[in-house]
Amino acid sequence: MEEKPPGTGPSPEVAPAATKQRAPRKRRAETSRSPGPAGPAPKKKARKAPRRAAPHFLVHETDNDMLLIISNVGEERVRPTQKVSKRKRKKPRQLKGLRKPASSRGKGRVLTEQPVPAGSLGEGSKAFPPSTYPAAGSSWGKQLPVEILVQIFQHIVASEGSVPFLCRVARVCRLWYGAAANPVLWQKVSLGYCWAAPGQKWSPVVEKRVFGTVEWLAGHRFSHLRDFALCHWKNHVPFVLKEIGKSCPLLASLKLSHCSGVTAESLVALAACCPQLESLNVQNSQVHSSAVVSFLEAAGSRIRYLWLTYTRTSAVIAALSNGCCPGLRLLELNMEIKQSSQHFQLPIEQLQAACPHLQVLRLLNVVWNPKPRPRSAPPSQGFPEMAELCLATTSYSFVDDSTLQRILWASDQIRMLDLRGCFRVTPKGLQQLPCPDLEQLYLGLYCSTSQIHLPLEGSPLLTRKWSHSLQELDLAGQSFSEGDLEQAMASLAQGQSQKGGPPPLRSLNLTGTKVILSTVSTLITSCPALTYLNLSSCRHLPRGTKKAYRGQKEIRQCLHHLLTSAEEAL
Repeated sequence: MEEKPPGTGPSPEVAPAATKQRAPRKRRAETSRSPGPAGPAPKKKARKAPRRAAPHFLVHETDNDMLLIISNVGEERVRPTQKVSKRKRKKPRQLKGLRKPASSRGKGRVLTEQPVPAGSLGEGSKAFPPSTYPAAGSSWGKQLPVEILVQIFQHIVASEGSVPFLCRVARVCRLWYGAAANPVLWQKVSLGYCWAAPGQKWSPVVEKRVFGTVEWLAGHRFSHLRDFALCHWKNHVPFVLKEIGKSCPLLASLKLSHCSGVTAESLVALAACCPQLESLNVQNSQVHSSAVVSFLEAAGSRIRYLWLTYTRTSAVIAALSNGCCPGLRLLELNMEIKQSSQHFQLPIEQLQAACPHLQVLRLLNVVWNPKPRPRSAPPSQGFPEMAELCLATTSYSFVDDSTLQRILWASDQIRMLDLRGCFRVTPKGLQQLPCPDLEQLYLGLYCSTSQIHLPLEGSPLLTRKWSHSLQELDLAGQSFSEGDLEQAMASLAQGQSQKGGPPPLRSLNLTGTKVILSTVSTLITSCPALTYLNLSSCRHLPRGTKKAYRGQKEIRQCLHHLLTSAEEAL
């Protein structure tokens, strides 16, 4: 055979090399990137953190230096995805040496967004850059401004309290943690017995956890605390008061409700550590009178409000009468209804001289009699700022017209007078009081009146004097005659408010009285502001009407029933 000269045709040794040179670029790139068995491992690129989605709202600056947050969620419309055929799809023109982005090479649907123009909401609005909008209901709480979140928490705290609500929402995310730590939300705190059931003792583990929680809250959240309440703690009250005293220099009000184990040392230490403390409420708590007296001696010069519940109050009254609280504004002594065996003497003139700024005096279910006035004592100035006097009781009362005159002879600003159970007070004695604009008068008797001599007339003296200002009247259990009540209710119906409008009467309690049908009908017709009417146990009224009516709708139904009954009687 004739041999071919070299170079005239491809030889078997050259063919593979030629084939390797014609390999596609993509494969060549993959081959060049694949390391050999002994080559170094490729370096991995650092993964970028996902971008946080921008909030979907606009901030509009108003004329009153306020920021108006306007949400645009739902206004932004995403174009529906369209599937474009390969023939009509136009490839973007690219420069040489640049690679296509991964999004353009991928096959599938393309989502497009168009931001809301900033000028569509008026001048002063600033539109935040849109991003990938999350699905409806997903992570919406992370998109709220902190100021708006704090305002939302404020509304919940006002109704449910700071603890444990703020402790729970702080565990949602970092944004909520920062919002829940705002000092505005921790100015008023009520701490209950929430670690165990009522009456159940704490185990050592629970006790350690409680102490740690109280210490952490006092050190990290109570720096701006002003109003603190401790409820249903039977033990460890001194420990809580100690932590509050160390961390709460702005504390102004302390309430201990249904607590026991309160010591004088803890109260005195708290008074020394909290220079702004001006209110103490220990109602329904087992606190000895000596502890309260020690507290008043340490912080009495700045105490303004005092609520007490005791069996013996003579020591506290003596301390107040000696001038330990010259700036006292409110004093309330409350006893249990079932106990009425012990009573004390109230030095009226001495208390008036020691507490000249007293505005509210409440002696609830307290049996007391006035201490005789000393002959050599200088005349007192009374209570010129008194606005509320409550002497209500369900047991025996020593209060009569002369006692009431001694207390209120200089109180021309009195607005509320609660004398329920004071059967010795007469309408004539009330008429002589220097109270021109009394708004609330309670004279109901809620005790046994079988052996008590009650006045049969005099109710018109009350309604004629205060028909222009009286808004609430309670005559339950009184023995005024039918004609006397008819004149009294006619005076209320004919009275006018201070602005010249209809009578301001809103609440009327006539339980157990001798009021008649025509008197009630005239009263309802003449008092359009009446929203509460109690006609229980009124013997002179027809059946079906002897009950309590609440709201103008029920009162109008009562009037219709009374008029129908009157027509049937004729």
